[in-house]
Amino acid sequence: MIMKTTFEKLTKIIFEEITPKLENNIGVAIFAKERAKFEGWLKVELCESLSKHFQTIIPEKDRIDITFDDWAIELKTVNTNYRYKNVENKTRPITMNIQGVIDDIKKLRSTDYINKAILFVVFPVTHDHENWQTHLQKISKSLKDVKHREFKFKNKVPGVIYFGSIQ
Repeated sequence: MIMKTTFEKLTKIIFEEITPKLENNIGVAIFAKERAKFEGWLKVELCESLSKHFQTIIPEKDRIDITFDDWAIELKTVNTNYRYKNVENKTRPITMNIQGVIDDIKKLRSTDYINKAILFVVFPVTHDHENWQTHLQKISKSLKDVKHREFKFKNKVPGVIYFGSIQ
């Protein structure tokens, strides 16, 4: 791709490509029901999606989840402990998950990549969930911009995909 890829263009590509994969994959829905993380799956799917738009996608380069052109992207799956119908009640250390996202943002900040972003999928949750908003504010303080899209896994468990641009 010769023209510069902006954060907005990349957000559109990611949301249009990844959201249907999250919504239609029964395996990922099972993970969501069990509050289990699926970061490896997300990394593989994002590489496949980005390969439609960019020539050289490199996973795990410089200990960064995905790099291409002048972009570096870290991925996280954040399983919450919020109660939802048809989701197993399990204790999940959400504050540790939030700290993991913030740590990845700090790690990317120290790299030489021109464009840096973090993609994180949070479940089970809706964007406007009061307790989640408190955690999201902590993350947002470290970001230049953050976009989101709500979705439902195949088994109707709610989730939100976030894509944040790092200063």
